[in-house]
Amino acid sequence: MKLELVWSYSPGDAFFATNISGAQRLPNGNTLITEGPTGRVFEVTAQKKIVWEYINPSPTGARNAVYRAYRLPYEWIPQLPKPVPQAVAAPAGFGAPAP
Repeated sequence: MKLELVWSYSPGDAFFATNISGAQRLPNGNTLITEGPTGRVFEVTAQKKIVWEYINPSPTGARNAVYRAYRLPYEWIPQLPKPVPQAVAAPAGFGAPAP
C-alpha cells in the first residue's frame, strides 16, 4: 500500500468546511460528499459533474448542519422495493459550465 492522491474535488474557495464533513466513494464510481456546516450533501461523477444535491432545510432559522451522510445499499432496507432509476432533465440554467 502506498499513499497517493488519485482523485480530488475542489471547485473553488467557496467549498471548505472546518469540521463535520466527509466523502464516500460509491460502487458506481461517483463520490458522495457531505459539506457539513452548510447542511449540503451532493454526489459528483469522476469527471466532477454534480449529479444531485440536497441542502438540509432550516425552518426555524437555526443552523442546518449535517454531521455525516452515507449512501446505503437498497439491500439494507428489504422492506422497501428497489426503485427503478429514471432520467431527470435538469432545470433551465442548471449544470452550465463554471466560468
